[in-house]
Amino acid sequence: MKRNKLFLIVLVVALLTFALSACSSTPKKEADKSVSDESLKNVTDSKVLRVGMCPEYPPFESINQKNEIVGFDPSLASAIADKMGVTVKFVNTPWEGLITGLNNGDFDVIMSAMSPEEATAATKAVELSENYYTLADVIVVRSDNKDINSKENLAGKIVGVQDACSAAQAAEGLAEMNIKVAKLNHYNRNAEAYAELANGRIDAIVVSASYANEQAKNNPEFKVINDPIHEVGIAVVAKQGSVALIDKFEEVIKQLKSDGTYDSIVLEWLAAE
Repeated sequence: MKRNKLFLIVLVVALLTFALSACSSTPKKEADKSVSDESLKNVTDSKVLRVGMCPEYPPFESINQKNEIVGFDPSLASAIADKMGVTVKFVNTPWEGLITGLNNGDFDVIMSAMSPEEATAATKAVELSENYYTLADVIVVRSDNKDINSKENLAGKIVGVQDACSAAQAAEGLAEMNIKVAKLNHYNRNAEAYAELANGRIDAIVVSASYANEQAKNNPEFKVINDPIHEVGIAVVAKQGSVALIDKFEEVIKQLKSDGTYDSIVLEWLAAE
């Protein structure tokens, strides 16, 4: 009899333990389901796509005489927003503040000629699209320079780069090519590096090809050396977890490439003259 009572007690305890365990697991499952990706819904509900960019890099993004942000990235972002049925809002942000602004919710995505390497160097907590354009980093010298005709000629020279960008990574990688520069000067902006080059305080700049060609076109004081140091892709950058929004961007960019819109934007802003 005592054994039967003991058996019943053990059985009841076991059943209660199982029930409590099952009940306690339910909220966790519900919590997991409740962590949903609202990134695309937030844009479509607000009907506004907020795009962060630093408009200091023509022809990718710059400010025209009407104080409008124009360039390859703004035109592509506008076309993407149009396909999504929303309006686009450009948020003028200093380069070094783009990732912080993204994480603070100041905008939905970054489209500012930013490479995946540049984005992830700042933080791993981002979502990246496939590269939507490929940039080459090249050498710029003064037009009267006869000594530098290739990257190998940078050995023993003073080279300038904008800090925290793909060109800086390219210049820092020269050592791996057995090209040892005399000094690598880092600047906050490309404009500062160009001023130093014009004044003869540095021998060359490493910068993206599109930016370099734009500057050379408008200023014959500089020339571009046609010997790319390396190539890098540029991508749409969103906050970590914004998978739905990035997926939508990739879908729309494929549509724009298919219907010819993408090529028209490239021709307008990036085609060499």
